Amino acid sequence: MKKGIVFLGVLLMAIQYSYTQVNEEIEPYANFLRHEKTTAKEYILSLFKEKDIVILCERDHRELTQYDLILDVMKDPYFIDNVGVVYTEVGAFNLNPELNRFLQNSHLSEEEINQQVLKFQRNCMFPLWEKSTFAYFIKGIYEINLSLPNEKKIQHFPTDIWYVEGKPDSVKVRSMLINMANRDSIMAEQIITLFDRQQKEMPRKKALVIMNYRHAFKQDTPSPNGIVSKNVGRFLQDRYANKLANVMINNFKEMPGAVVQDGKWDAAIQNTHLEDVGFNFSESPFGNDNFDYWAGNTDLKYKNIFDGFVYYLPFEKWKIAKGLPGLMEDGFYEEYAQRVFWFNKAVGREIMPLQSKEEMQIYNNIHINDVEALDQMKEVIAKWLK
Repeated sequence: MKKGIVFLGVLLMAIQYSYTQVNEEIEPYANFLRHEKTTAKEYILSLFKEKDIVILCERDHRELTQYDLILDVMKDPYFIDNVGVVYTEVGAFNLNPELNRFLQNSHLSEEEINQQVLKFQRNCMFPLWEKSTFAYFIKGIYEINLSLPNEKKIQHFPTDIWYVEGKPDSVKVRSMLINMANRDSIMAEQIITLFDRQQKEMPRKKALVIMNYRHAFKQDTPSPNGIVSKNVGRFLQDRYANKLANVMINNFKEMPGAVVQDGKWDAAIQNTHLEDVGFNFSESPFGNDNFDYWAGNTDLKYKNIFDGFVYYLPFEKWKIAKGLPGLMEDGFYEEYAQRVFWFNKAVGREIMPLQSKEEMQIYNNIHINDVEALDQMKEVIAKWLK
């Protein structure tokens, strides 16, 4: 018995040593994290108890595991009873109302479900959205809805302007390109219109919004060329103020290989053996760091751009997913080629290259890979842990 107690004491000392012996620059972050026990899911749900809208800043569009987290949030009884509506950047606005008719229909066979999902994926974004996450997400919502009564089924409203309506021609595409300059304001206006209608017509008054990268920022941001990018998050912040919170999901910076805060954050989280945590930026040392997630020059801090942060799985556990069974079959390659043709005609030059039919066959199946530059990012993080 005495030997067992001694062994336990040594083990506890070893664990404590592993937590505390860190580079002094990341010690404030690690020390903060040692007292954080709230999971990413718990944190996101807690925000809904105080706010009417929660914006999640999606990481890489192709990354699958973040949607496991989001769907886990959405299947929670609190979300179902009090929220039940999600607005997304990904997906053309004119998928509505057909998308919601599908999501509310509990009487489809597996083959019919897959056919519907394939159709929505093909028309999700112009000219082609090959990323598997959209199909994964809407199928996940459908599966949640199967167990729910009609009045509690989740509704999904995509908001992007990259719509496909019949056979595209240069006039339609040119109009779409003109709207690109106001893309964020158009997406925001759609959310505002639908959300305000939700307040009047629906029993559930809260909403989840999923926007990628800068679209989720609650301030406008200067681009490297000096042009200020107007962001959906800022439009919604102006409209709903303290009724809104936005949350950054852990991601690489700009593109794979570059790590936020030169790897300090990931190193501190790795040191404390966390893989799933959420917290407010305003109450943490993370929030006081310069906002280096954006490529443009800015004097802002993270707490000026986001209310909160969730860390869900390290880079090595991410899943980068492309393709969908049958995506380029049944003559869809020819449709894709027409879309590319009209796009290039509308802009007056070839800026969207057409991939060959053989090259596009890769998208007829789901391919899941590690995130690019994984070893490079792990090296950046490891230098803080030596």
